[in-house]
Formats: sequence, structure tokens, C-alpha cells
Amino acid sequence: MAPPTMLEQALEFPRQITLGLDAVTNLDMPREAPRAVALCGLGGSAAGGRLFTALFAGYLTVPAVAVDTTSLPGWIGEDDLVVCTSYSGSTRETLDLWEEAGIRGARRIAVTAGGELAERAARDGCPCALVEAGYQPRGALGFLLGAQAAVLTRSRVAVGSAGALAATVPQLTVAVAQCQRDRDALAAEAAQLAGKAIVLYGSGARAAVALRLKNQINENAKAPAFANAMPEMAHNEVLGWIGTQRHGVAAAAIFLRDPAEPEHAARLHDRIEELVRGDVETVLRWEGSGEDEAERTLGLLIRGDVVSCLLAEAEGVDALDIARLTSLKGL
Repeated sequence: MAPPTMLEQALEFPRQITLGLDAVTNLDMPREAPRAVALCGLGGSAAGGRLFTALFAGYLTVPAVAVDTTSLPGWIGEDDLVVCTSYSGSTRETLDLWEEAGIRGARRIAVTAGGELAERAARDGCPCALVEAGYQPRGALGFLLGAQAAVLTRSRVAVGSAGALAATVPQLTVAVAQCQRDRDALAAEAAQLAGKAIVLYGSGARAAVALRLKNQINENAKAPAFANAMPEMAHNEVLGWIGTQRHGVAAAAIFLRDPAEPEHAARLHDRIEELVRGDVETVLRWEGSGEDEAERTLGLLIRGDVVSCLLAEAEGVDALDIARLTSLKGL
């Protein structure tokens, strides 16, 4: 059977969340809350940690950081929890972090579809949340985010976060159906973006989504894309857009917005958009739908994932092809 396309994987996001949440049900979890948590992962497996700390920070009872580097923060020790996430189970840097956490005596939990990480968790007697295999790591975000939320709920780190994530699934299912109905309109947006360097902006949790979508455009469409946060870019990067015409740069901007932005933030974001529209022709504004921020923000993520796949079609490239990434493995 052929593997699912990247578009099919994107549209499975709500289903994946449900299955990811269920992956932790039978695990023997630590009984005491840790002092702090490190959510470790790279590439497609890093997005869940970033999204969780951005969207569900209000549920955290201890500090939590996303780690996408080759070593742990110096403060990690035996009182802390390290959650290592690698969908493939073979990410070298994540395996190294697993070993480093063990040397430091930290509690460890693995989130993976199998491979070496699952084997090491079994070897070390550590809990391992096994999620469904057969996807690209970047196409398995729902599995990983769901499992991470369940792990942190059951570890008494973010009690209630798993329920909050589960509550988004009905609205996200609506968002998937909306993307399917609006495919022609989304394909038209992808056509506007084709041939351009794309920059995505968002504030708060939308900044984490901007980075996720930047990576999706890079990997699926093999196109240059970049991301930054608002209001930070208002202190520097907004000036860089002035040079696009002078240097003949074909660029586009996508602003990820939320209808519940504070009034002062909305005024600033509106003005930033206005300025950038004066510099480049293609500027898109996306807003998610839903009752709460998590529903709206994850809805934006689904839309962006779909557009990245349609952009691959517009660019005439294979969204599944990762030969260049594979060539770097093991170096």
C-alpha cells in the first residue's frame, strides 16, 4: 500500500491527536511532579514541544522548555523530567540527549513510533509512548502533540492540558472539512506564493505556528521560507522589507492573526501589515476559527499545512521527497 501523501497526512491531524492522547493510557508514569521539564526533539519532531509550551503554558505547574539543540541545559538534573521525542526513533541528536539525561540522573520518557529510541527506553526501564508508524515525521505532528500532552498531564506537570487538547478535535475536524471545501481558494493562494520567498509572522502561540509552517514550506514545497514573531519584528525586521524592491527580491508575507488579540497589539499588527503591503504585492492574512485560542491556532496550522502541500503542486515538486535531508543523516 502506498504511503499517505503529505496532503492526506495534513488532513489527518485531528484523528492523530486523538490517537496520540491514547498512546499514554497504559504507561507506568512517575508518581511525583518533577522540578522542571525539557521537551527534546529536532526537525518535524520538535514542533510538538514548541506548540505545547506556547498553547498550554497556562496549565503548567513547573517550568517547561523546548530543547532543539545537541545538549541539555546545564540545570537539568535528577529532579527534572526529560521527554525525548523522535518519530523515527533514529534522530542522532535526540538519542544523544536521551543518554545525556540518563547520565545526569533525570527522569526520562520517550515519545516515538519505534526504532532505536524505543529500544533504549525499554533497555533503561523508562516509559515509552508508542504512536502509529508509517508517516513522515512532519506529517505525524498530531500523534506527537497528543502523546506529549498526555505525558505531561499524567506526569502532573500540566494537569488538564490533555483534556484541553482533546476538546479541540471537533472544531479541528470542521477546519479540515473547510480546507477540503476551499481547496480551489487555497490553491489560488498557493499560486500567489509560488516563486517567492515567504515570510510568516505570528504573535504568542501563532509564532510557534509560523515556525512550523515555515518548515512545512521548506520541506514540502522546497521553497525558501522564514518566520519571526510579532512584536519582536517591529523592532528590526520591519525595516528589511524596504529593501525588497531595491534588491529585486520576490517575496510574500503571511500574517497569522487572532480575533482575540489585545486592542493595542491588534493596532500594531494592522500597521505592520499596512507597511509590508507597501513593499511587496503578496501579503496574506489568515485567522483561525473556534471558541478558544487553541482551536483557532491549531486551525491555522491545518490551513498552512494544506497550503504548503498545494504550493508543492504549484512549484512542480514532490512534497514527499527528502533526499537532501537524508543525505545529511549520519554525518
